[in-house]
Amino acid sequence: MLRRAIRTIRRHRLTGLLVNITPSAFWLTVFFLIPLGVMFYYSFGERGAFGEVLLGAENLGLQQYRLFFAPSDVSIPQAIWWTVAWIVESLLPFEFSLAAGEPTPYVQLTLKSIAYGLVTTATALVVGYPTAYYIGHIAPEEYRNLLLVLIILPFWASYLVRVYAIQLLLSSNSLVTTALGILPFYEAGTSLMNTQFAVFTGLLYIWIPFMILPVYASIEQLDFTLHEAAMDLGADRFEAFRRVIFPLSMPGVVAGSILVFIPSTGAYVIPELLGGTNSQMIGNFIANQFGASGNWPLGAAASFVLMGVMLLSIWIYQRYGEGDLV
Repeated sequence: MLRRAIRTIRRHRLTGLLVNITPSAFWLTVFFLIPLGVMFYYSFGERGAFGEVLLGAENLGLQQYRLFFAPSDVSIPQAIWWTVAWIVESLLPFEFSLAAGEPTPYVQLTLKSIAYGLVTTATALVVGYPTAYYIGHIAPEEYRNLLLVLIILPFWASYLVRVYAIQLLLSSNSLVTTALGILPFYEAGTSLMNTQFAVFTGLLYIWIPFMILPVYASIEQLDFTLHEAAMDLGADRFEAFRRVIFPLSMPGVVAGSILVFIPSTGAYVIPELLGGTNSQMIGNFIANQFGASGNWPLGAAASFVLMGVMLLSIWIYQRYGEGDLV
């Protein structure tokens, strides 16, 4: 009788939908939406003298967001100009001052994290696209599954184990640091740990499979007779690739870029274990506010700023990408 009643409920369109989504909706609400709402509420509060969160009517406001984006004695337009000027000055190959001040350390840390994410994404694309192209089109079909398993193989080990493995490779007198002694500007055996290079290496190693797999999925479905047709019409091999194959694989490129950029920008473990004081990212700052510093309102505000960066990335995917994130 019970089984029959359950089948009857599931056959009904509305009750069946409710039965199917209730467990996941309950889990999502209790363990994601409610904590997210509490943290959003905290972002409008203030830190007390002993680290407590003050949420009285006189404490609520946008002061944490203002503190994040602009010093107390600087207007918002002026802070925006300082931020733009600081970015331009950072990109110039020579010393040049455009503004009288700099953006807040929090904004600088956020921009630095975005730069890490962009460089990691660009490098993953440069390395991952040829790899995916080879697996999806050039490699013999009987070896493709083996190559895909080799790409996925690092996922079989713990995230922390892979980061610790990079620590061993970049430590002093390791196989890698000894082999790099052939370079004229590097002293053999010198440790590469606690550097920006170590953080970048860790980000690239951990997240590059998320670039290769979506690009492979796009390339594997392409009709390469279009490439041959373009060459028959007078295009050389590179021109046919640039005008036909690459645009058709763009959904995979965009999906892979989003899947690499988002976790790279918000990384915490990799800069914590591989980087030094000059290699910290916004994720480390947020963790520190909820930990040692005990400034939960500022940490919550920084979290939502970072979330805004992630949502902007997803919007870019929806605006310029096609297909699903697969």
